[in-house]
Amino acid sequence: MSEAYIGIDLGGTNVKTAVVSREGDVMGKDSRPTDAEKGLEAVLAKMAEGVDAALEAANLQRSGVAAMGIGAPGPMNWQTGVVFAPPNLPGWKDVPLAKLMRERLNIPAYVDNDANVACYGEFWLGVGKNVESMVLLTLGTGVGGGIVVLGQLLRGPDGTAAEIGHLCVRRDGRQCNCGAKGCLEQYASVSGMLRTAKKRIQQGGLDTVLTQMCGGDLDKLTGKMISDAVEQGDTFARWVMEETGRWLGIGIGSLINLLNPEMVVLAGGMINAGDVLFAPVRETARAQCFDVPGKRAEIVPAGLGGDAGVIGAAGCALVRAEQANPQ
Repeated sequence: MSEAYIGIDLGGTNVKTAVVSREGDVMGKDSRPTDAEKGLEAVLAKMAEGVDAALEAANLQRSGVAAMGIGAPGPMNWQTGVVFAPPNLPGWKDVPLAKLMRERLNIPAYVDNDANVACYGEFWLGVGKNVESMVLLTLGTGVGGGIVVLGQLLRGPDGTAAEIGHLCVRRDGRQCNCGAKGCLEQYASVSGMLRTAKKRIQQGGLDTVLTQMCGGDLDKLTGKMISDAVEQGDTFARWVMEETGRWLGIGIGSLINLLNPEMVVLAGGMINAGDVLFAPVRETARAQCFDVPGKRAEIVPAGLGGDAGVIGAAGCALVRAEQANPQ
């Protein structure tokens, strides 16, 4: 079997590609705009161009690739490689992505959820490479997740395992886009953090630089503004970040009790807040879970940054290709 694997991280803005060896060496990389607004065919063309550019950087031909993994936004059927209707890829409906890319490039192709492949990337070559079981939470507009148990990604028969952002942390809490109330991502994501800040500012009586930063228009408030205000010593901004960490800790405490992981990894721009976020996360999580698994589970920032998705997609392709063609 060939020793090179392609990883593709398909996002609504950019498509990233990497060529990765069986040993985990990144041999070539590429990143280019997705052109999502131009429709399916344009996106497929960009993906193919990215593969060829990454292969050129690695001094390889398509024939030297054993398999290709694609991390795509859900929902999807990971077993058949059909992507249903991702919100950031307009016009996509029941797209047989694995089949289309396999036919276009003549390379075996597999599709997985983007958060799952990021989790696998951190497990394979990132901060989790020395553990057997870990959980990854991606903190962005929402809260995504991935779970590895005894070296295997936990996907579920419908591909909906590890929807960590939709753990209920508050009965009759904030309305979530999924239709439920009180979901973790309504409190612990960047958008949840902004909602916390706006609600408190609207109540009045605060002295905070955030109102000046957004020009008095709370709809223009951003997560970066909150981070910047924390660095400037703004007491309220620090409380918002810490409160977000406490909500996150509630969810993580439940995950530790449920899964007994060796490690919980946090990814996304919010982790740049450092101890302002991580201290309340760790304190709350350990207060919420059993003592022994709570002490075992390290809660740490991700290590691969923006490369977790492409590396994880390649790693998933390696595993699934070997499962499909056992020696």
